[in-house]
Amino acid sequence: MAQIVTDARSGRRRPPNAARFALLGFAGAILAGAAVLMLPACSEGDPLGPVDALFTATSAVCVTGLVVVDTGAGLTPLGQAVVLALIQIGGIGIMTVSAFALLLLGRRSSLTMSETVQGKFLRRGQYRISAMLRRTILFTVVFETGGALLLWLRWGGAGAPGETLWTAVFHSVSAFCNAGFSLYADSLERFAGDPVTNIAVMVLIVAGGVGFFVLSDLGAALRRRHGRRIGHLSFHTRIVLLISALLIVAGALSFFLLERPRNLAGIAVPDAALRALFQSVTARTAGFNTVDVGGLSNASLFMLIFLMFFGGAPGSMAGGVKVTTLGVILVVVVSRLKGARHPSLFGRTLSRSNLERALALFFIAVTLVALATLLLQITEVGAVPHPESRGQFLDLAFECVSAFGTVGLSTGVTPQLSVAGRLIITLVMFIGRLGPLTLVLGMSRRRHAPEYRYPEEELMIG
Repeated sequence: MAQIVTDARSGRRRPPNAARFALLGFAGAILAGAAVLMLPACSEGDPLGPVDALFTATSAVCVTGLVVVDTGAGLTPLGQAVVLALIQIGGIGIMTVSAFALLLLGRRSSLTMSETVQGKFLRRGQYRISAMLRRTILFTVVFETGGALLLWLRWGGAGAPGETLWTAVFHSVSAFCNAGFSLYADSLERFAGDPVTNIAVMVLIVAGGVGFFVLSDLGAALRRRHGRRIGHLSFHTRIVLLISALLIVAGALSFFLLERPRNLAGIAVPDAALRALFQSVTARTAGFNTVDVGGLSNASLFMLIFLMFFGGAPGSMAGGVKVTTLGVILVVVVSRLKGARHPSLFGRTLSRSNLERALALFFIAVTLVALATLLLQITEVGAVPHPESRGQFLDLAFECVSAFGTVGLSTGVTPQLSVAGRLIITLVMFIGRLGPLTLVLGMSRRRHAPEYRYPEEELMIG
């Protein structure tokens, strides 16, 4: 049971910082997973070293998908099962898994876990914790089972039934958890022209990336529909769906136009469009690929960096600064251009706290990615003259954003990173999964806001 701390000012007892509890939970899962992956039974060849085991465990728990060892060829079935378990734990979240386990045992969740889980679904007090957790597990089971069954039927002739079933289950869980781990060395490039595989994986990625609250809200709205009109959707759900749709469509169109003369040349338009759509969907958080990422143009890589940076929705399997942060920024910019005093959308005005959190998160994320990129430039190519290291800057920046957004796409530099470089990416994945603000709050003590404020002052901007 979590220790209860007494508030020095009010004398009331309060639970410990939930963000700190989540930080310790994820760190514990990573360390435990790394210890197991170091066992000889988990590797086909030599056992994984401490750094590689830590990197792999962090990538799995943080549902990133960056790898320094081939998951399909370098790990035994036991090692693959460990990775899959870590993906599932990291995808659903340590807090959700722990609280649900307590519910199954007939015990009440601690205040800390209740605070975290309720915060995950936004409407504090509207849903009972037990109901939301059951719904979370139900969504996970339905999507992952349905995806595995569909992929198994589609890939049925590719190998032995048991092996094909395991491969289908692995990829279904990896896709729904937005992890991007694959048992194939080329990710999903071999299925680039298969509409069934592409659509199944994209549906799993999008479902896991919008979050359980959005899925629950959509389900409730469908149950309340009147004829062809569905029921009312919450403001959060509408923002998530709108920004997600804009990013997917804009990303797919940009990728198609940028790569049509090169990687998509000579391919029928429907197949080329499918590959562009898949890459746009997966770049936001999942990390699978049906085209060779290392062979893309600089313009395409830069566009993918943008998609990876913003990621998916809050309370989902996705990483990044989240689509709601981008939505808030866009609403503020558009409102300012229109001369509106208060940023608003869908007949609702954004709260000041939303604006402040979005700005703080965006700034912290940009600073983190810039700092990580600088450190990688020092550790990987610091002693190499610029003319001899051309192309490395974009590759390393791409790697950092992919790690922060817990995406897993790579131009191929991950296995070539030095020990220091791998540790840097490991830390970035960890921070990216928890969120910069969560990390800062988890490491800081609670402080009471002052009961006064200073006079306002104007500052010249622009």
